[in-house]
Amino acid sequence: MTGEAECWGWNRAGQTDAPAGRFSAVSAGTYHSCGLRETGAVECWGANDQSQVDAPPGRFSAVSSGGYHSCGLRETGAIECWGGNYNGQADAPMGRFSAVSAGMDHSCGLRETGAIECWGDNGWGQADAPDGVFSAVRLGVWHSCGLREGGAVECWGANSYGQADAPAGRFSAVSAGINHTCGLRESGEIECWGYTFDGQTQPPPGRHTAISVGNYHACALSEDGTAACWMIDNRVTNVPASLRQPTLTAPATGSGGLLNRSASIQRASLAALAAATLSLLALALLQQSRRRS
Repeated sequence: MTGEAECWGWNRAGQTDAPAGRFSAVSAGTYHSCGLRETGAVECWGANDQSQVDAPPGRFSAVSSGGYHSCGLRETGAIECWGGNYNGQADAPMGRFSAVSAGMDHSCGLRETGAIECWGDNGWGQADAPDGVFSAVRLGVWHSCGLREGGAVECWGANSYGQADAPAGRFSAVSAGINHTCGLRESGEIECWGYTFDGQTQPPPGRHTAISVGNYHACALSEDGTAACWMIDNRVTNVPASLRQPTLTAPATGSGGLLNRSASIQRASLAALAAATLSLLALALLQQSRRRS
């Protein structure tokens, strides 16, 4: 693979018009997207009404696009956010982190100790991270989820539809949307919970290596490297032909597109918070170029 980003779905603000060139990671927000160049520079595209695509210069090791803001993890471990800050979601605390995730109006970082620290809107308790040691964190719109070191998923925040009621057992990845959440079991099977009226909690069978949940849809990467999305309509579930061919090398089980504190670079952040139901299953760009270079 070339390391290029390929996006599809609603393109109201140009959020699927990925620039040419090589990336090592990508993340989709509401009406904007950001990618991490192999040089460590962050490049964003799409809506810029809150300056959410005005990424600061310098080198980063990870990037996450939220509702109307974005956050990046510096190679030094510091978090820097930009864009909308009406709830303090861009006011990252000082200190060293190993991962960052941007939600709609809140953000969370994973400390090097494994503790999760969140900031921004807390109207639903989505910024009240539980104590303890985690290996990853992923944010939805009004709820947040973390992966415990033992493999258990724990979620907090809004729970009107059971989206924070994570099932028991061991997972290797988790991803959150508006009213539903999906996790990747260590067996490779996907399990979802929460709002299910439109089929967004009914994943395809089989073994997968990565999962990412949008507001009303989800996408996964199978073991053979093919991508599949389910729910909401053909704008987001009609995966491009280039990603439906078993030619992609899937990431190691457990990376799952999550922000993992054992990884030095954010791997394959898929569509996370697309209120426009943007599907940016850019696992296609993953570390393919690095593996083949």
